[in-house]
Amino acid sequence: MTVHLVGAGCAGPRWITLEALDLLRRADAVVYDSLIHPDLLQLAPRTCEFHAAGKRKGRASLKQPEINALLTELGKAKETVVRLKGGDPFVFGRGGEEALALEKEGIPWTYTPGITAAIGGLGRAGIPPTHRGLADSLTLATGHSEQNGAPRENLWKAVAEGGGTLAVYMGASSWGNLARFLEANGMAPETPCAAVTRGGWGCASTVRFPLSCSPSALRGPAVVTAGGTAGLALSPDRGPLAELKVAVVRPAPESWDTARFLESLGADGFSLPLLAEEELPFPGEEDLLAGADWIVLTSPRGAALLSGRTDLRTLRGKIASIGPGTTAALARTGLRADGEARPSTSEALASLLAGRVQPGERVVFFRNEAGSPLPEDAVRARGAAVVNIPAYRMVPGRPPGWDSYESLWEETGLDAVVFGSAALVRAWNTSGLSMPEGAVPVGWGTPCAAAAEGLLGLKALVMAEPTLESLAALLADLKKRKPTEEKE
Repeated sequence: MTVHLVGAGCAGPRWITLEALDLLRRADAVVYDSLIHPDLLQLAPRTCEFHAAGKRKGRASLKQPEINALLTELGKAKETVVRLKGGDPFVFGRGGEEALALEKEGIPWTYTPGITAAIGGLGRAGIPPTHRGLADSLTLATGHSEQNGAPRENLWKAVAEGGGTLAVYMGASSWGNLARFLEANGMAPETPCAAVTRGGWGCASTVRFPLSCSPSALRGPAVVTAGGTAGLALSPDRGPLAELKVAVVRPAPESWDTARFLESLGADGFSLPLLAEEELPFPGEEDLLAGADWIVLTSPRGAALLSGRTDLRTLRGKIASIGPGTTAALARTGLRADGEARPSTSEALASLLAGRVQPGERVVFFRNEAGSPLPEDAVRARGAAVVNIPAYRMVPGRPPGWDSYESLWEETGLDAVVFGSAALVRAWNTSGLSMPEGAVPVGWGTPCAAAAEGLLGLKALVMAEPTLESLAALLADLKKRKPTEEKE
């Protein structure tokens, strides 16, 4: 029984370490704070317990002694407990206090570092913490370092005289007072400063100012830097979708993969798998599949299930795929598609089958219980026999950390919600989630967009093709059309 103090990093899930990934994947319980990217909780097993222990915008939260007690309790009852902290647990994350509490109770613990904001966040903003000729030292401090309600004089006097780059955590609301204190203790009025909010995220913003003109308050969560490299404004490529915040409403794992794809292009992606797969047994399906002239697969999910439901060596018929994603999933099982619909729509699949299936052949559909009737109708019109195997259904489900998304979007905003199907639009509509102001629905196809417009009452955009590349192109165009005043 071990409690693992794990750093989630200061940005999206792509910044998590391999060790942290491994621990999350086998966690029995996760205790998480409000600065993590909520998608990270989807890495844990479905049987995992989740405990929110973070504070956001003044909402009620656990006090540190209560968190220590919770970790102790879980550490005695669970095999693998992950304490997931934004940034690094030991850099103003109170991880040391939690470790001491665990040691006091004789509970083993480990430490997994995370990318902290003063390194990753500043670097991604083009502010290297050190730079030859500008800063040969880096000082990390907390803006909450107070004594009797006032800044600790000895600390800030030493910081003002120390030189190098100063990085202040949790100093957004108190920076005006700190700046005056630093100046009074010898830091030059013209000292360059920069505040990086949500460093490492696609929506990160940077405000630059001289020490003497410091704002009274800044937008958090931020790291405020002064002196040293604070005035060095490098310009790393942020990607074509930087600044965009996009929720992806698709089943898992497609929702996760799409969100991470968008992050690779600079956006902030959020995975919302609002429908979960539930397998449906079908009597005699192995004989039906083995005797088929054609097997039709209408999703990557069906292709993945096929290998676990029948002996692939017994299949003699041709295989039709609804598109490249399904073909790729099929290839991972060692099978190839004899025909692939382009684009990935029911209409295109129906057209493919109408041109390939011969009269008298037996065509077996292995698919979602709620699949479109168009491909079946096309096969019947050819005089072939149709067998429908409803291999699975999609049932409503919520990702862990559900409440974190809307509270996060209250702070960052949301530009688009991508819906993978009409069923997912309905799942969103019944989930209790509301479309944030300014967010645009995006449909994976025309029926999906029509459902979004009908249920949400908002004009929806439609992807030219049901591919990630098409989604990226649509979002890039959306970014160009955003009002300039919304951009940082």
